Amino acid sequence: MLRAPTVGRRPLMQTALVLGGSVAGMIAARVLADHADQVWIVEPDLLADAPVIRRGAPHGSQAHTLLGRGRTVIDRLLPGVVRQMVREGGQLVGSGPGGAQWFLDGRPKVPVRGGSVVSVSRPFLEWHIRRRVLALPNVALVGGTAVGLTATAGRVDGALVRPPGGTDAQRHGAQLVVDATGRSSRLADWLGRLGYPAPDKRRMALDLGYATCLFHREPGQRLAGHVAVYSVHTPSRARNGPSSMTPVEGDRWLTLVSGYGDRRPGRDLGEFLARCRSNPATPLRMLPDACEPASEVYVHRFPDSVRREFDRLDRFPAGLVAVGDAVASFNPTYGQGISVAALQAVALAEWLAEPGAVDGPAHAYFRRVRAVVDDAWDFSAAQDRYLPHVTAARPFGWRLRRGLAEAVQHATVTDEVVHRAFLEVVNLAAGPARLRRPDILWRVGVAALRRP
Repeated sequence: MLRAPTVGRRPLMQTALVLGGSVAGMIAARVLADHADQVWIVEPDLLADAPVIRRGAPHGSQAHTLLGRGRTVIDRLLPGVVRQMVREGGQLVGSGPGGAQWFLDGRPKVPVRGGSVVSVSRPFLEWHIRRRVLALPNVALVGGTAVGLTATAGRVDGALVRPPGGTDAQRHGAQLVVDATGRSSRLADWLGRLGYPAPDKRRMALDLGYATCLFHREPGQRLAGHVAVYSVHTPSRARNGPSSMTPVEGDRWLTLVSGYGDRRPGRDLGEFLARCRSNPATPLRMLPDACEPASEVYVHRFPDSVRREFDRLDRFPAGLVAVGDAVASFNPTYGQGISVAALQAVALAEWLAEPGAVDGPAHAYFRRVRAVVDDAWDFSAAQDRYLPHVTAARPFGWRLRRGLAEAVQHATVTDEVVHRAFLEVVNLAAGPARLRRPDILWRVGVAALRRP
């Protein structure tokens, strides 16, 4: 439910405070703008009116694609923003032949016809969302770092913000505070200072590292007939992580390689090119000899997937919610982060539409968020659990489950229906149960019998 409030309706609150100017924070601010007289976004980074990598988003140099539910929700909240990105250089990549091509262990998957993704860099995406949100008359930025919360009578009523270069925090009052400070959120500590329990935290250790490099691209250029490439492995063969090559604004390829543990890539350009040349996907092997590098090699490490289970807390103050990576952070190679943040914005809008929503603790909001997080976690964590180096507890029947997961992956090579269902789950357009439907399992079985 993403619609503006009825004209003339009194706003739900005077002031809302969003801690963090990430994509999750910005789209949360967009939702709050329909329910508050004033929305303040607290952000420590200087947000330039240009697509630049933020210090507070070290993964901003890495590959990002606006796809699936995330694209739909963001375009509904900010009408026309997708068209604007494409008009200003973002690449609209189709999913049929000649567009985006998936490879599994070097074998090309059958193309899925219909649909498209918007391929852009993370700074370009953030900039377009940010300038649209900050153009709203009741949304503004506050420079500074959130260092704590204030509360009265069981209710959070503001946040303590340390201004840039300052030492003394200042209180900013609000009827609702939104934690969008990301993976490193200190909300558990802040709750403890107020006498509330911290949410349980679940982790899936991955020790994933990935590296990205930009390459010059001729207008309309394709490699081996493809404009975008995603090269993945079945879990039992995943010595390296996924790799990708996607067109982005400025006539460039954004190329990513990844690995786990001692296979994590470094900053050396020669190593990066060698990884491309050894990739089983033909277009990635061609890239180093076909195009010149256009940037240094950027690296980022992702130690684990994390989720904080706010919905299980019996005691929680009113006037407080969390969004984005402050709730859950997933293996980024599946590209689900932005879609999860967008669906949390939907949950926030639906909760705010309930009578008396902000009068008490946001238990109903966190229950909605759990449903969103469950779908993404059940897919990504299930896939990651089968990686050879992951030491997480194995569920009952995990060998059978791994065999089924790999059979589904193999079926995506030859069966378009299975491949479409798989992408729907990755893109959060459907839950993991989609891949366990009898019609899909039947096609997976037929594909397994036909596989050499």
